[in-house]
Amino acid sequence: MRPLPLRTKAVFAHANGYPPGSYRALLHALETRLDIDVIEHRPLWSKDPAPTLLPWQVYARDLVDRIGETEQEPVWLVGHSMGAATAILATSQQPSKFKGIIALDPVLVSNGAWFWLRLLTWFKPDAMPIVKRALARPNQFASHQAAFEFYRSKRVFRQVSDSVLMDYVRAGHVSSESEQVHLRYSGEWEACVYRSVPRMTGALKGLKCPVLIVAGGQSDVLPAKTLNWARGLNSNIQTMILDGGHLLPLESPQNCAKAALNFVVSN
Repeated sequence: MRPLPLRTKAVFAHANGYPPGSYRALLHALETRLDIDVIEHRPLWSKDPAPTLLPWQVYARDLVDRIGETEQEPVWLVGHSMGAATAILATSQQPSKFKGIIALDPVLVSNGAWFWLRLLTWFKPDAMPIVKRALARPNQFASHQAAFEFYRSKRVFRQVSDSVLMDYVRAGHVSSESEQVHLRYSGEWEACVYRSVPRMTGALKGLKCPVLIVAGGQSDVLPAKTLNWARGLNSNIQTMILDGGHLLPLESPQNCAKAALNFVVSN
């Protein structure tokens, strides 16, 4: 791997429901070659109750504003899931602020799929299974260890190591006055994000910077058909498939970091 310029700047944007600390292993691997900052999406800092819908363009504007406050030069943007889609939307809003994007299993919805999702959400906002699960998830546990044991039994975390799973538990749950721990990122906000998934066709077509989309080979969010569709929209988009599911950056942080760093070096 060729050396990177001194202090190559990058920003990391996290997935819905997964605060930045969940990605400690990935960020540690990226920090060997990048000067990387992290952002927290609005559900982690807003004091307002979660709305039913909130356009993801709002999160993209938050990202643009944050980068404008702290960075004078264009930066690389690394994102996972919602964070990756938000990175793409942010780049379409303010292309001069971004050198390139590494999108780890991003949420990419075509115009046609978006129309039917929005129609369902309009009439039955809580009908989607993923929304129902978000609203029904436990809000508090007796301790971080109790939370870890609860999540350890869940299929979605089957390929996530114990250490990374504990990173997620500690990043996503804080102590309360009752000595229990509770979610930082509420189920209501998580549901709001799921209901508000944006159409991505225009943003993908408009990308001017180099983009690498890294998909999990077993992802149920970014199947091969969607990956091929995205690549066909814009010659600036390159794609890669790694073994794993939608939680690819938590399942394979070293492989994701290697892919990201190789792409930055080559561009």
